[in-house]
Amino acid sequence: MNPLFIYIISIGYWFFQVIKIALTAYIILMWLPFLPKLQAIMADIMNPLLTPVRRLLSRSVFHTRGLDLSPIILYLLAAYGAQLCVSLR
Repeated sequence: MNPLFIYIISIGYWFFQVIKIALTAYIILMWLPFLPKLQAIMADIMNPLLTPVRRLLSRSVFHTRGLDLSPIILYLLAAYGAQLCVSLR
């Protein structure tokens, strides 16, 4: 295979891994009531990624008013993207 293609796929894999780690930190911080500055920073980082998922969920059958499923959906999409990068390598 072309080394440039492998390099791009590796970057994509690590991008999805970073999203999964940041999303896990976001979920844990949103549950814990301390460190409000860190919560605000993580919200600023993750909200641009979560907003499109929330918009799609609000129009779908899975629209739940009290439960935000967008972090779970985004985590599954990132895991799928990382697995796709592994299989392309």
